[in-house]
Amino acid sequence: MVTPKKNIRPWIVMCCIGLISAACLGSSMVLMGSFLVPLSYSLHTSVSFLSYYYTVIVIIMAIMMPFVPKILQKISSKLLYTIASIVVVASLLAMPYFKSVWLFFLIAIVIGIAISFMSFVPVGILLDNWFSEKKGLAVGLCWAITSVFQGIMSPILSKLISVNGWRSSLTTLAIIVAILSIPCALFGVNFSPEQEKRFPYGHTENKNSSTQQNMHTPEVSNRQLFSSPAFWILLIMIVLLQFPAVLNQMFPTYAATSGFSGTVGGLMVTAAMLFDIILNPLVGSTCDRYGAERASVIWLGIAFISYLLLIFATHIHSAGLAIFTAGINDVFYVYLGTGMTTIASSALGKKAFSKGFSYVSSISFLIGAFAMPLNNFIAEKSGGFTAVYLFFAVITLLIITLVIAIRKNHFDSRQISSEGKVLQ
Repeated sequence: MVTPKKNIRPWIVMCCIGLISAACLGSSMVLMGSFLVPLSYSLHTSVSFLSYYYTVIVIIMAIMMPFVPKILQKISSKLLYTIASIVVVASLLAMPYFKSVWLFFLIAIVIGIAISFMSFVPVGILLDNWFSEKKGLAVGLCWAITSVFQGIMSPILSKLISVNGWRSSLTTLAIIVAILSIPCALFGVNFSPEQEKRFPYGHTENKNSSTQQNMHTPEVSNRQLFSSPAFWILLIMIVLLQFPAVLNQMFPTYAATSGFSGTVGGLMVTAAMLFDIILNPLVGSTCDRYGAERASVIWLGIAFISYLLLIFATHIHSAGLAIFTAGINDVFYVYLGTGMTTIASSALGKKAFSKGFSYVSSISFLIGAFAMPLNNFIAEKSGGFTAVYLFFAVITLLIITLVIAIRKNHFDSRQISSEGKVLQ
């Protein structure tokens, strides 16, 4: 028997998945923001129009998400992630040669398909297979790798662009993505430990029979899933999360409209990024130790307090408090990935997690595409960000209520017949 202490293969898989997601997803989404201005000049268009690149990617990911679990099961993960990594690298290498803005949007479709296998849904599915214990910590560490990569590469890219130009810098980024992602895909990723004749982390002989039973249990039907209160509670939660989760991207706008300097807005983003590295594994490990629901209430309570502090910082015009609170508030962004993965795994159980989490995430991606415009609309109509922060605070209280409700409505705790009726 492989004991948890000696079973390091799941942690290697976690690191490989983390590096693939960091390199491919992080570069084509977050780090691409460094290239939008020079790209807009090259393609003779506005940055705002070019920003629809992100909208295209999000919509494609939303369309792909219901199909991701089945594709992961049917196609070799090594082959799938190798091809996806090569596609992202090739796309980044091609961008400097684009002469039409429509080619940029076309490549966004291709990238959206590729990185659909690197978002928190497929990552959650893979890590759910590889970890029986410390699942939350594994998810948190995985996304912390992405945060570290983005934190390191963002200032490096800014320097490279100013010295060598954006075309050369984008090519350099593509090479870095290839070096990090392709070897990890080839040698580090399998769909489940059973494919390597291994056990998940935390496996014991006592768990062996239940693990084998889960492996051979048919996937739940849509009717069974949609009859579960857990599914609908999770759906409402993740939709509500979309609105406050984009606040990190709004800090520069907040600073500019609240009388702070542009430097303060940049430092707020930096603070959030630094806290992100710490909070991801911290949120995950507390979900492991205290249970996903109990830990969620604590972390969401901290997020609620952060909105009150941001309102206070705005009124007393304290840049220091605003910067520090921006770091604390990153807990909401972390919760959307690490927190929701752990609570969905807990609420849906092994049989329903893959399908249920992919469905709710698909819908939330579509809603998320309009989160930023709605938040900015509230700020513009109210004349500041106080109304936005109050809006987020109310959402946080609603999500806390839903977390308490889902604790008594786990999918596995209710017997659901094949006709979709709940049997008491």
